[in-house]
Amino acid sequence: MKRIFGNAVVLAGEELEPTRGYVVVEDGIIAEVGEGNPGKRGYVDLKRGIICPSFTNAHTHIGDAYAKDVAAYKSISERVGKGGVKFELLKDEEKVKQGMKSALKEMLASGTLTFADFREGGARGVKLLRSVARASPVEAVVLGRPNGDSPEKLLEHCDGIGISSVADYNMEELAKLRRLANRMGKLFAVHCAEVSDDVAQVLKLNPDFVVHLTNASEASIEEVLRRRLPVVLCPRANGSFAVGLPRIREMLEGTLVALGTDNAMANSLNMLREMEFAFKLARGLSRDYGLDAREILKAATLNARKLLKLESNAIEEGNPASFVIFRNNNYIYDPVLGIVHRFEISDIKGIVKGDALLGGNGIV
Repeated sequence: MKRIFGNAVVLAGEELEPTRGYVVVEDGIIAEVGEGNPGKRGYVDLKRGIICPSFTNAHTHIGDAYAKDVAAYKSISERVGKGGVKFELLKDEEKVKQGMKSALKEMLASGTLTFADFREGGARGVKLLRSVARASPVEAVVLGRPNGDSPEKLLEHCDGIGISSVADYNMEELAKLRRLANRMGKLFAVHCAEVSDDVAQVLKLNPDFVVHLTNASEASIEEVLRRRLPVVLCPRANGSFAVGLPRIREMLEGTLVALGTDNAMANSLNMLREMEFAFKLARGLSRDYGLDAREILKAATLNARKLLKLESNAIEEGNPASFVIFRNNNYIYDPVLGIVHRFEISDIKGIVKGDALLGGNGIV
C-alpha cells in the first residue's frame, strides 16, 4: 500500500526541521520525504497541515485511570504511596481493565502512539495490561515490579523493571533485579527524588533512566548530568501531587529528557497539555526567553523513544510511519511552537501508524 501526504509542513528528521513538502508512506514505512509538490496525482492534500512525529508518553500508571481525582486533597503518600488509596483501587481488576481501555483511547485521541507504564501487581498486573493493549494501536512498553513472583517469571512477561522507590526495597534485592534485567536485555528504571533526595542510592543501581528528580539537590542533579543519565520529567503530576516542580531547563541542557504524564488518577494523559506546561514552566522559572520549544517537542516525541530503546519515528526515509497531522492555522508563524503551546486535540486531523489512518478530525 502506498500513500502520499502532500501540501504540508513536515517536521523532518531528528531536528524536527519545518519543511514545506510531502511524505510518501509505502507498506507502513516512510519511503520518501521531499520538498515542494510531490509531482504525482492522487496524493492526500493536507492543505498546509503539519506532519509531526507521534507522541511517546514516557511514564504512566494507567491502572488507576478509572479513579480520576480520587483522594485529590490527600498527600502523595496517602494517595499512591505503599498502602495508599491507589492500591485499594487496584484490587478491582474489572474496573482497572475498563479504566485502561479508556486510557488507551484518551492517548490515541491526543496523538500518543506509544507509552511506558510502571505496572503494579507483578506478572498478573503486567498480563492484564498486555491483554488490554493488544486490542489498541497504541504500543505499550510495560515495566513491571515483583509482587510475590520470581523476578525471572516477571521478566518473561514485561519489557523491564519499574521500581516505585528504593525505600520500598532492600538494596541487595534491587541490585540482583538490576543485574537480571541487564542479563536479559530488559530496561531497569526507578522513581527518583520525587519527594525526597534519594539520588545517591538510586545511582548505585546504574538504572537505564530515572523518573522525576523533583526534589533532587543541586549536587545530585550535577551528578545525574555528569553521568548523562536519561531522565523522564512529569511536571504536571508533580504539581498535582504538590511535591514541587522539576528543574526542566537544567535537565534539557545536560542530558536526554523525555516527558510523561504519570498517574492517570492525578493527571490527564494528554501530551499536548504536558508540553505546554513544561515549556512555560521552564521559561518562567529560568527567565530564559531563548528556551526553544523544539527541545520540549523532542522530549515528547523522539527523545522518549531513544530513552526506551525503541526504533526512531523521526520523519525520515526508512523509519516506520508513526505521525500526527495537525490542521493548518494561517496565523501561526512557528509550527513547532504552535504544537507545543497552542494546539488542542481538536486540531489533530489524522494519525498515521504504518498503513493505518487512525482518529483525527477529518483531513485524511
